[in-house]
Amino acid sequence: MSEINKINFLLPNKLDTGQKAEKENNTDSIDFADLLKKAIKDVNDAQLEADEAVKKVLNGETKDIHQTMIALQKADVSLKLMLEVRNKLLEAYQEIMRTQV
Repeated sequence: MSEINKINFLLPNKLDTGQKAEKENNTDSIDFADLLKKAIKDVNDAQLEADEAVKKVLNGETKDIHQTMIALQKADVSLKLMLEVRNKLLEAYQEIMRTQV
């Protein structure tokens, strides 16, 4: 289970890269709400970054279409992944509510 805590589950490009001693000490104090807020903030930041990249291309400030498309795809994938995680959480909640005690 400690392996799962080392992965930022909403953005697959941000894996733990070797700060094991610091992370293992902090894994017990991670609050689920804080983790969820950070993940939503990361997705929002990716969306805003993609929006800025598109505005720069449309205004003629940059001609780097490749970086713009990469930013758009990163925002798209992170949003889709966040929605899938939300759907799985809702399914799990509904399943728990259906169980009889």
